[in-house]
Amino acid sequence: MSDRASLSRRNFIATSAALGAGLAGGGTAGYLLGRHEAEAAAKASARAWAQLAKLVRVVRPWDDGFEQLILPNNLRYAGIVPQGVARVRNSDEIAKTIHWCREHRMPLVTRGGGHSYAGFSTTRGLMIDTTLMSGALFDASTGRVTVQGGVLNGQIYDVLREHNVAITHGRCPSVGGAGFLLGGGIGFNMRENGLGCDQLTASAMVKADGNRVTMKPGDDLFWASQGGGGGNFGVSTSFTLQTFAVPALITVFRIVWRKQPERIAAALVKALEAAPASLGSRISLGAVTRAQQAAGLDVTVNLLGQFKGPAKQLEQILAPVNAIARPAPGDETINETSYWQGQDFLHEDQPPIFYQERSAFVNRALSDQALALGIRHLREWPGTEEYCDLRFFQTGGAMNAKASTDTAFVHRKSRWLMVVGLYWAWEDNRNLLLMARNHAWQDEFYRAMLPFAGGGAYQNFADPGLKDWRSSYYGGNFDRLARIKRAVDPDSVFSFPQAV
Repeated sequence: MSDRASLSRRNFIATSAALGAGLAGGGTAGYLLGRHEAEAAAKASARAWAQLAKLVRVVRPWDDGFEQLILPNNLRYAGIVPQGVARVRNSDEIAKTIHWCREHRMPLVTRGGGHSYAGFSTTRGLMIDTTLMSGALFDASTGRVTVQGGVLNGQIYDVLREHNVAITHGRCPSVGGAGFLLGGGIGFNMRENGLGCDQLTASAMVKADGNRVTMKPGDDLFWASQGGGGGNFGVSTSFTLQTFAVPALITVFRIVWRKQPERIAAALVKALEAAPASLGSRISLGAVTRAQQAAGLDVTVNLLGQFKGPAKQLEQILAPVNAIARPAPGDETINETSYWQGQDFLHEDQPPIFYQERSAFVNRALSDQALALGIRHLREWPGTEEYCDLRFFQTGGAMNAKASTDTAFVHRKSRWLMVVGLYWAWEDNRNLLLMARNHAWQDEFYRAMLPFAGGGAYQNFADPGLKDWRSSYYGGNFDRLARIKRAVDPDSVFSFPQAV
């Protein structure tokens, strides 16, 4: 763990002060304080906490391990400290914890991996930590894997690797499997095999009244669990997914072009859009400051992904791009490998950092004009100690095979998922003027790119600055989600600023 990921109590106090001063930026500090100050007003007596501790393992702020347990992946929300953490091990403990919260009017959130982009798994009430519920079991007779609600992606990978099967999965082992699946679940397999939530065959949940429900296809709550977003309807306790056999050989790649970004990006997009669904890719256009440009640097074009086939076929796909400019020595890694060894190459598990990402699904071909506009904005970046990029995850294929109403995940017409990402460090977070410039730049950049998109935003990339989040995340499916919410959680026990 890096130094920036190791927070002391003094760090927590400093971060809280920074949030109060507006240093979190991006126009979100106001709602953060309003939400969490209300939560902080809820108090339980020492006797009540002792009662909870008899029901479930409770960790309080003075206990060893508390700080690391509550540390979110996005450090913008590191100053939001719960009054306690309930480390649940089963459905019974979850139900008892929910009843306790309702009895004592204690706000609650559920946390698996802690990767909520907008800090929706933070609270000044009670955090229900599900990571002790991390079992996974593969059934060879059906090809299905059943995982508990607190499992992390990396723990799912271990079971899948053992049996040489896969689901559509992400690249970060520490992300919570529940959040990943409930919001849709994108990954390099989605163009050929659909989203992670499309592979769901059964699920179980503890509802707001403490009752456990098992869901199957055709149930409203099962439908809502396929893209309705995490933390909305209850505490998920298990998921069963249909796996698929992995190919004997894949080609994984990480390539960087450092010259002629407009021409390279335009040619790359065209080449990838013409590629078969067995190719999964992500393009990242890296920002540069004026000082970096003066030193001779420019926007970089970065390609990452996997291809179900030999390297020679991948090189044929990329030939029009390399005809413009070949990557420099050391900027191109292309490996033929087994599937799970390839995932080791692709995995990324970044330590906690400050960030905001703003997303949009692109429902039409990415034009040269759109890419050129993006590159222009990337050359105007004010700069931080970290980085910024314009990212495109390639979507389409099997991901679009379902109708928009077949699951709660409504985004079934896209070609790309676009993200304008901004990342910064502790020293940046203390610089009010610098961060104000960066957030204003990011917001203007995002607004400029939206006309080229045409789709909504990705609910798993929760954006606290998104005004029309209901339609952006859920489109025409929101009304049905709201009806399901009223039926299973009429008192809004599970609540956060962008809750259904």
